[in-house]
Amino acid sequence: MEPFKEFILKNFKMLSIMLSFIVTIYIQHVGNITRINELTVRCNNLELRIKDQYEKIDAIKLDKTVFEATMTQLSIMQSDLREMRGDIRELLMMQK
Repeated sequence: MEPFKEFILKNFKMLSIMLSFIVTIYIQHVGNITRINELTVRCNNLELRIKDQYEKIDAIKLDKTVFEATMTQLSIMQSDLREMRGDIRELLMMQK
């Protein structure tokens, strides 16, 4: 046991520096793990927000498509009405 005490007494400064270094590395490791977990949560939240934004964009695209289809149908109906008006005028003129 005596040689162990001598070793510790002779190398106390070096041992305390090594112990401090190991404790510092461990604290940094724990801090980094915590930070990684926080960043993972933030990343997941951002992915959810991005997914929500894509869903909104898809809904807007769908609304635009529906609007364009409705406008096309209205224009077809408008041309049909004009044609029917013309036919009615012709029929009325033929009756006179």
